[in-house]
Amino acid sequence: MPPPPLRHRLGTAPLRKPSAGMTRMSKARAKADKDNPVFQDIARFRALIFDRLLKPHDLTMSQGWVLVHLLRENGLSQSELANRLEIATVTTGKLIDRLEERGFVERRPHPEDRRAKLVFATDLAKPAVKFLTRCIGEVDKIAFAGMSDEDVAFMRDRLDLVRENLLKACNRG
Repeated sequence: MPPPPLRHRLGTAPLRKPSAGMTRMSKARAKADKDNPVFQDIARFRALIFDRLLKPHDLTMSQGWVLVHLLRENGLSQSELANRLEIATVTTGKLIDRLEERGFVERRPHPEDRRAKLVFATDLAKPAVKFLTRCIGEVDKIAFAGMSDEDVAFMRDRLDLVRENLLKACNRG
């Protein structure tokens, strides 16, 4: 069955369902949230918003990343995809199965290894990745509201450095 048309609209439902009778966060709750690790909160909130945007199209962010990698380099093996996504091969296989059921990818025999199959994006993958890209822009717009372009550029530059530092530390281990 072909996927639904790729349109999105951010829902109006709150990220957290307030408990009965609660109209706003208490000061104690607000302080507790301020004490949470900021990177984990940002990642969690972005994931919640992405899920809301992608859910009507029965896509997940992980499935989207599979398609992104295949559009960058089509014809990868399951293990190559797993390495690039930094997830288990079994998990990658399940993502590929789901995408194949929906017609986004197809498996083809490997020309040199008859035991292996290569994964190829179909024509349906391009509009899905374009939709995913629009969703990323929408989430960024929400996340960076109230910040100047210069503030966003400076923050991205600093976060790139943080990422590089952490990657170096990971590679040392």
